[in-house]
Amino acid sequence: MASVGLRTAFNEHLFGEPEQDANTALTELDKGLRSVKIGEQCEAIVRFPRLFEKYPFPILINSALLKLAEVFRTGTNFPRLCVLRVCQQSEKHLDKILNVDEFVKRIFTVIHSNDPIARSLALRTLGSMAIIISDRKSVHHSIRDSLDSHDAVELEAAIYAASKFAAQSRTFSVNMCSKIAEMIQGLATPVNIKLKLIPILQYMHHDAHTAAMVRRLCAQLLPSYPAQNFVCVTLHTLTLLASETLVEIPQQLLLLLEYLCDSRRGVQAQVLSDLKILAVKGAHLWTTSNVDGLIDLLLDQPQLELQRRALDVLVTLAMAEAANCFTLKADTKLHLIWNQCCYSCDRSVAAKAVQLLVQLVIISSKQGGSTSSIPDLSQDAALAVESLMLGLCLAENTEERELKIVLASAVQLSRVAGAEVSAAMVDCLTRLLLLSSGPTLVLLCQALAAIGDTQPSAIIPALVDIMSMLKKLTVQSNQEVLAIPLLCVLMFQTHAAHCWSQQANEVVNDAIFRVDLWVAFRIARSATRYGHHAIAYKIFDRLLGHLSTEHLYFWIQGLRDFTLAESHLSGPDARSTVSLMERLVLAAKLYLQGLSSLKAATSPTRVLQFQAEFGRLRVEFLSACSQLVQACRTLQTAPPPAIAHAVAAATRDELQRCGRITHQLRKSVVALRQVAEALSKLGQSAFDADPESLTNLQLQKQMALILAQTVESTCLRASQQGVMTAEDDLPVINKTVQTEHVAVRSMALRCAESVDLVRCFRDRNPDLKLINHLNVGCIMDCLKLLVETPLCFPRFMFQTLQTTSIKLAVSPQPRVAGEAITTTMGSQLAVKVEGIVQVTSSQRSSGRRVRAVQVTIQSNPTNPTVGPDGKPVESNVSMNKTVEPHNDYFSAQFLLTFAAAGLHQVFVETALLDTFDALWNAGPKAQLSVKIFEESGSSRTTSSSSSAAARVSVAATSSRS
Repeated sequence: MASVGLRTAFNEHLFGEPEQDANTALTELDKGLRSVKIGEQCEAIVRFPRLFEKYPFPILINSALLKLAEVFRTGTNFPRLCVLRVCQQSEKHLDKILNVDEFVKRIFTVIHSNDPIARSLALRTLGSMAIIISDRKSVHHSIRDSLDSHDAVELEAAIYAASKFAAQSRTFSVNMCSKIAEMIQGLATPVNIKLKLIPILQYMHHDAHTAAMVRRLCAQLLPSYPAQNFVCVTLHTLTLLASETLVEIPQQLLLLLEYLCDSRRGVQAQVLSDLKILAVKGAHLWTTSNVDGLIDLLLDQPQLELQRRALDVLVTLAMAEAANCFTLKADTKLHLIWNQCCYSCDRSVAAKAVQLLVQLVIISSKQGGSTSSIPDLSQDAALAVESLMLGLCLAENTEERELKIVLASAVQLSRVAGAEVSAAMVDCLTRLLLLSSGPTLVLLCQALAAIGDTQPSAIIPALVDIMSMLKKLTVQSNQEVLAIPLLCVLMFQTHAAHCWSQQANEVVNDAIFRVDLWVAFRIARSATRYGHHAIAYKIFDRLLGHLSTEHLYFWIQGLRDFTLAESHLSGPDARSTVSLMERLVLAAKLYLQGLSSLKAATSPTRVLQFQAEFGRLRVEFLSACSQLVQACRTLQTAPPPAIAHAVAAATRDELQRCGRITHQLRKSVVALRQVAEALSKLGQSAFDADPESLTNLQLQKQMALILAQTVESTCLRASQQGVMTAEDDLPVINKTVQTEHVAVRSMALRCAESVDLVRCFRDRNPDLKLINHLNVGCIMDCLKLLVETPLCFPRFMFQTLQTTSIKLAVSPQPRVAGEAITTTMGSQLAVKVEGIVQVTSSQRSSGRRVRAVQVTIQSNPTNPTVGPDGKPVESNVSMNKTVEPHNDYFSAQFLLTFAAAGLHQVFVETALLDTFDALWNAGPKAQLSVKIFEESGSSRTTSSSSSAAARVSVAATSSRS
């Protein structure tokens, strides 16, 4: 039975099933297993995979699978088939079985049945469990015997089990290699069985001798069995074997290129598919001669489908960073490709050829651009991309797959080529934008937005056409509704560092009130990400009267307050009419109102932890800035020179001559550094955040640090003339400016400008020793520059590309919830921490992956014990352990020793380590209460019983004497 620690209620529901704990769910399924009706029994069996996904802890899985194994042993063939499907679907949970021997024993019993169907089901079930019983000799022997069976069903089951065990066990693959080779070469083996036996050889790569023997066997099979299906299966098996051994890849490439000349279309298609596998696994082992051989076939191949497959292999090679098999010199075979394929009548062939050409341009740019030996391919690529885009967009039946490939190539080309090529790409896309409609219009808008995200200056010449298209669109078509937010994004990108014109403002406002509420929210979300908070405030204010739930209302209200606060800080109207101090106070007040709304918007299914912490830290930053402004104003209250000299002599601090401003500036520096540290912790807790959101948090941290370092370098360290520490951060800021998206580029530029401002001030005033109006003026200029920078809200505030969560189970648990676990002071408490790492992500997401989990356990006494000397006895215990999840499951065990009696609190914390070994404090926490009793009572009992025993012994001795 599962322990009480597994009785955790999760939020997700199983397709309408009632929410219940693990014990109750397992009990209900157990009732179904014991039913006399086979229908109810099978219904209970097929529900087990859902149970495993919801409660994936070993103690439950072990109990459930043992019950299923008993059903397999005693049931009929149909329940056995259902158990087989459960084992196949729950393969990643099989290694959590604690009683493996008992589980295998119940399944293996059926292997001796007289029913060949039952034996085949047992073989397939054992094969699906190969991951945990890979070296069981008895199972190996049974599989070997079943390969000699005359029953077709049992023979196929034995082949399935042999394939599974060969993939897991080196011993099995080495021992079975000769047996499988004998069956393949034997004349008595049917042809269809041989075709199923050959793929098993792909797993014979555990040692070099076996791999070489398998390769020789397959090389003998190719001429002996020249039929198309035999050749395809054998070549694919050799390819998979070579992709594992790696050393055989060059030899396999020559073999595949040799069979590429086969006239049979099926063989050529299989060869090209295998070549792509080798291009993915071993691109660095390809040579120029291999590529030339593939190009020869491409140029001489009349079949368009085979041309597309060959181009796909070349594109895969070109996209591999380790590939060095392309010769970019003039008059090579590569130049014949775009002359023949880029302008092919087949759109799929032309799209792949254009993609290859753009990848070659990227390779050329990485090698140092065009030189005398490497020609400039960007112009040829631009012409090919433009011609194909025109052909695809103006065709009657637009093929979206090819258009997506060409548009992605256009975006990549605009990023690596010069400004002239980028302008040509934007001009072509804009002209097509005015002529397109439907899905084509949306794809063109996405391509322009992708270019504008890194090169907004390239979109500026097309701004008039974009506004005319935005005016032209209606909301009658779903595709046009999808295009309106993308066109608004283009407007936001081009105005990221520019003031809005009246015409542009009117166009965007008209589009906002023309679309439905969801599209309006998307526009507002994009506006906040690019720093246009006045537009976002209008949309959020409009949405407030059209919401159906309370949580949504408070969520939009919080966003409205946030955007209104930022519009007061960075809006041009507010800057010209309201003082900086008033704007800081008003913005902090609005942020506090927004935080109250976010707390009301929080629900069990949507925890707005990052959003609330983001707003809270923004409030702290604005409060620190207002504190700094007030500190700068106190310069007017500096004491006269006579009094100032006496104060400085008494405190032995020269800066005390300036009066109260010194203390106020030091407090401001502490507050700003605390904000920077809190922003760093927020970034460390955002494991699922995208890189742009983390860069945003890093830049906010830089702003706080730059202000603190400006105060220290210009005022607090003015007498020492220390080196400005903000200069150490300049390379990071410059790199961010050059490579990051426009959403954070303005913030990075302002950081660099503020550092340059302070550096120029220090260079112009090298002799300043005390705080005066020049120092304070420099601080105020830097502060105004950073505060008036439009804050771009991170993407993670609205959406996440992946969600990583950890479900913890800590044992032991008290029998009654809320009570403490009791133990004696002389014993050790064994604490076991189990967890499941669950990751849900979109298909396109390539976010962080959890490599390991760091588990930290700490024990603190509630009332520390005081020793004889009056000092508290050190009884805190802290341990940590790093474990790697296996199939998303991890466990760690600790032995806790308590040095003092009383109540102790045990805290369990988890942190995540990604593939780069970066530590993220994004794991859950757990807490236990442990009550420790002294052993004095038991020791007194023991001593009294010893005395009684001694008295009895003395009495017995005297009586004997």
